[in-house]
This record gives sequence, C-alpha cells and structure tokens, in this order.
Amino acid sequence: MFNATVQKFLLFSFSKRTQMMYAVALTALVVLTTTEAFQTPRFHSLDVTSKLFSARVQDASSVMQDVRAELAKNEDANLMLQALRGQNLNDDDSAVAGLQMRLVDIAPKENEALPFDYNPQALKEFFSKRPLAVATRILQLLSVGGIFAFNTIFDQLLGRVKNNPDLEVQRAAELRDLITSLGPFFIKIGQALSIRPDVLSPRSMVELQKLCDKVPSFDSTIAFATIEAELGRPVEDIFSEITPEPVAAASLGQVYKAVLRDTGETVAVKVQRPSVLETVSLDLYLARELGILARNIPALTDRLDAVGLLDEFAFRFYQELDYNLECENGIRIEKEMRVLPMVVIPRNYPQYTARRVHVAEWIEGEKLSQSKADDVGALVNLGVITYLTQLLDSGFFHADPHPGTFSEKFLYTSVHQFSHFQILV
Repeated sequence: MFNATVQKFLLFSFSKRTQMMYAVALTALVVLTTTEAFQTPRFHSLDVTSKLFSARVQDASSVMQDVRAELAKNEDANLMLQALRGQNLNDDDSAVAGLQMRLVDIAPKENEALPFDYNPQALKEFFSKRPLAVATRILQLLSVGGIFAFNTIFDQLLGRVKNNPDLEVQRAAELRDLITSLGPFFIKIGQALSIRPDVLSPRSMVELQKLCDKVPSFDSTIAFATIEAELGRPVEDIFSEITPEPVAAASLGQVYKAVLRDTGETVAVKVQRPSVLETVSLDLYLARELGILARNIPALTDRLDAVGLLDEFAFRFYQELDYNLECENGIRIEKEMRVLPMVVIPRNYPQYTARRVHVAEWIEGEKLSQSKADDVGALVNLGVITYLTQLLDSGFFHADPHPGTFSEKFLYTSVHQFSHFQILV
C-alpha cells in the first residue's frame, strides 16, 4: 500500500518501539478500510462488499480506488466525499456580501474582568451582574435564529424537505449565514457539523462548508490600534509594509500581509477581533446554563453529559484565544516535524506576538481543496505519516485537521489548536 520511500522512512527514522506502533497503526488502517463496518450504511447497496472481503491487504489501495469509482456514481455518496475533502470551501477568503457578525461589547467595570482561562464559576459571577448584556445576547439569538427555527420545524411537519433537494440546500444556506452572523461559538459548531454525515445530509454538508469559515472583516483602524496596544509600538515601527486591508478573515481574527522592518522578512499578521472574548464567554455561559437545565430531563442526561462536553470544548476554545500559546505551539511543532522534510511549519516570531496579535512567516501555498487528483494519493500518505508521527512519536498533535488549516505539501497554515496524547506501555 505504501511506496518505497515511506517504507524506508518507517524502517530507519524511528526507534524500534515507534516502528512497532507505526506498524500496528498502519495495519489497523488497512484492515479498517477493507471491512464492511467501515463503510457508511446508507451506501450498502453499492456492489463493492464482495471485493473488499476478497482483497488481500497488499491490494487494498487498488480496491479502494474501485470503491471510490463506485461511490462517484452515487450522487449522495459523491456529495459526501466532496464535503469530507473540503472541496466546497470558498477559496476567495471573503464573506457573502452584506453579512454582519453580531458581537456583544461589554464595558469593563473597575476591578472586574473576564478570565483569560476558562472558569465557569467566574463566568457565572461576571454575567450575573450584567443582566442587560445577557438579555441583549438572548434577543440577538432569538431574532436571528427564530425565523429559521420556525421555517425548519414547519418544513418537517409538512414533509416539504423530503423530496425537495432545492429547499434542503436553501435551508442549509440560511443556516450557514445564520451561524456565521452569530459569531465564533456558533461558527465552531457549524465547522463541526460540516464534516458530520451522521448528522447532516450530503447536500447540507456541502452548503455548510462554503462560508462557515469566511466571515466579515472588521475595520483595519481597530486592527492596527490592537497591534499597537498589544505590542506597545506603532505599527510603522514594526512593519515597513503592511496591507491596508486584511487578505483573509476568519471567526476569531483577520490576517494582514506585512514586511518586518528589522529583518525584511515577509510575515502574516493575525489580529483578534474586538469583543471576541466577551461574546464567546457569554455564549458559553448561556450554553452551560441551558445544559444545567437539561440535566432535569432524564431522556437527555442518560445519553449525553452536555455540561461536561461543553466544559471540555470551552477549555480548548479559550486556548485558541491566546495567540501566545499558538506561537508556542508553532515553535514546538516546527522542531518536532523536522524529521519530515515535506511538512512545513511557518516560523513564529514570539517577539512580535501577544495575546491578541500573532506574527508568523508568510509562505505561499495551494489549498488542499484545490489539489489535483494526481496529488491525492501522495498527500494522503504524507498526512497519515504526519499524524502518526505526532500521535505516536511526540504525543503532541494538531487538533483541528480541516482543509482550511493545511496547504499543499502539508504546510500547516494554522497551528492554533494542539492536544497531548500519551501511550502507556
């Protein structure tokens, strides 16, 4: 299944213990891809099961090519594969015209501030003293989501979506714009849903991927003021050149292309949105209070610990808001990935980084969603090796693996979210 280069990599690059773990993991991958259990149930009607069970392990690659060819003939299967590959992402790095992100600006009080680390008790104490901010956010959620919820329930009651793919796509597009307008917390939920074929239909997955990570930019005057406040120096003292407008915008911040005055190096400057911490904190507080109320419903609590799940999600979310941590992650993973010359981690600049500003090397690359069919096999092999190296060799791995965070040749364009993994032997 793997070419000679990969085999040599496995044999000579790592310790015997690591080689053994790679072998077990790779064998498991091959076995999984050649069993019926790995196939999505809705496509069992495709006549490929007999091929999978009769194949030898060394023929798995060619068999999977046949499977993909069969899936391509099925419209729903083809749409789902496109969504999982990120082929429907909007590659122009811009949001739909007229779309606005609704954030909540909370005026600080003396001796009171939101925590920079997730603390549910501190959030409760903070927002219990600000009923107006809470009411404002609830009103925003109801005004934006109420009409959509009513239309969706009405469609289900009348059975209008079942045999109407155009209406299904329309509702998915409305949901896409809705979650984008409500801010980072809901965008993260939308990103998670966009790769869940067990929750959404293939058409909904395709539509939801188009704009959920392409959001409206904010005023560059505010962004440059943030840079000066965070780094303690005027923008022109740090950068000899900087684009007047952002080259890309995402849920938490936007990016400018600039040139460092001290070194002449071209860099990417990411600046966090104003009021992100306040809005995310308020949404997490409201969601947690809702989860606590849901504990009184046995049908829900028997299947899901909503509060526990939210707390884990919130802990990681708060880490994403600290660009100092992102810079540290980038420096560490750059060192650990040097064993893989095809994997590129942009250089990070801690001297130009603060909690809401992150400066990293600017590298030209091609998005994975734009990859040619001939490149897919090599990229998949490299991706498997990269993640197994992170999981089994260092125990420090990229925890947000969607096409928006990678480019061709496995360039990591974003290193904001990493997790730890340890194998006990």
